[in-house]
Amino acid sequence: MKKKIQNIKNVASTMLLALLMIGLNGCEKLIEVGVPVNQLTSSNVYTDSVTAQATVNGMYSVMYNTTGGGNVTASTFGTFVINCPARSADESYFPDSPDDFESNSLDPTNINSNSIWVSSYLSVYHANKIIEGMENSDLSATLKRQLIGEAKFIRAYCYYTLVNFFGDVPLVTKTDVQTNISMPRTPSDQVYALIIQDLKDAQSSLARDYSWSAGLRTRANYWSATAMLARVYLYQKEYALAETESSKVIANSTLFTMPTLSTTFLKASTETIWAFNTNQFGYPFITRAFLTGSTGEPGQPVTAQLVAAFERDLTRPEFEDDRFTAWLRRSPGGRYYSVKYQSSTAGANTEFAVVLRLAEQYLIRAEARIQQDKLTDGISDLNVVRTRAGLRGTPSTGKANLLLAVEHERQVELNMEFGHRWFDLKRTGRATAVLGPIKGQNWQSTDQLYPIPTVQITSNTNLTQNPGY
Repeated sequence: MKKKIQNIKNVASTMLLALLMIGLNGCEKLIEVGVPVNQLTSSNVYTDSVTAQATVNGMYSVMYNTTGGGNVTASTFGTFVINCPARSADESYFPDSPDDFESNSLDPTNINSNSIWVSSYLSVYHANKIIEGMENSDLSATLKRQLIGEAKFIRAYCYYTLVNFFGDVPLVTKTDVQTNISMPRTPSDQVYALIIQDLKDAQSSLARDYSWSAGLRTRANYWSATAMLARVYLYQKEYALAETESSKVIANSTLFTMPTLSTTFLKASTETIWAFNTNQFGYPFITRAFLTGSTGEPGQPVTAQLVAAFERDLTRPEFEDDRFTAWLRRSPGGRYYSVKYQSSTAGANTEFAVVLRLAEQYLIRAEARIQQDKLTDGISDLNVVRTRAGLRGTPSTGKANLLLAVEHERQVELNMEFGHRWFDLKRTGRATAVLGPIKGQNWQSTDQLYPIPTVQITSNTNLTQNPGY
């Protein structure tokens, strides 16, 4: 039995390492050094700097391109992690008929929520494999620190995704198949502890520029780890720490600025802290949440609630918020849809899928400062984002109203971006108050967590289901 399990591990390792190389320019270099993909092992991958870096590049590629077993025409992190929470919240909808996410009637057999689970854990496995392989490698200390730091960043981001969709999840930190296949769910506070530690480790390991990705902001560095840590501290209500980490990013005006709205999501945007390189990977899946059909009608328009969130100037008939005209369009049928991403041509797109950007850091610091009763400083940060949108300074006063103002600003600024609205309403305890009246009898407080996929419980009987399913 032990030998059989070891064989399973070897096959899994070989398959996953092969997957890591799919779609990579590094494949050609692997061939050049004479190592067939089907013969890749830890002993040869992590003794050569070229193959080691190709493996890490592959971690990003597989993370973005994998479908996780769901819709084969869409990637999990490029589509489901954006579209599904947008419909679960009050951002977008299917015009023909509500789906399980929009109606908050998810079934544990839903293939898209299972895709989020599968793709996240596949990426966690890749990260764990790299961490283990690099720790025993004879490569240079600098290269090892960088690649381990990137793997820990990705592992942290995947667990952040998992815990915010599903709550308690198995905390897998090794590649031991025998242990992992029967692992129970771990309390979310312990998952967050690993996320924070991984991000701290990444900070201490990663470069402070984008030289490892030839100037493109598509591989993790110190700043992406810092920005993500600021977000996680905010979620954990560690407001002083969130302020400290976001301030580090904001202070680096050499690397990060607030460009015009029209250039925010372009590849060369100075607002980007970390993004998926959709051009390199060849599949601009990000646009599937934003495309229109042959009739010009969007497949997933934004809701009336989101449209109404853009502020009006009572002295003018048009919208005052410049983000409305920059980031929304109206279809011939009168439906509004997001145009944050517009490219649909593989290999030629001018945009990256931006996961971390400077505006969010200002909003993190604004909320963190207001929560610490630093109201004037919080208002100042909030107004940086509003000023770029062509808005006046916030009229809100008092702590409670200012926190609502930040929530509103996040709703508009970060709309249709990697689950922000859905996660915000949950972490602030506002989901029922906001979504209850919109969803009606379909809404239950237990809807705030997605169900643990049936297929996962079937294969691992130590997993328990979330309440309400």
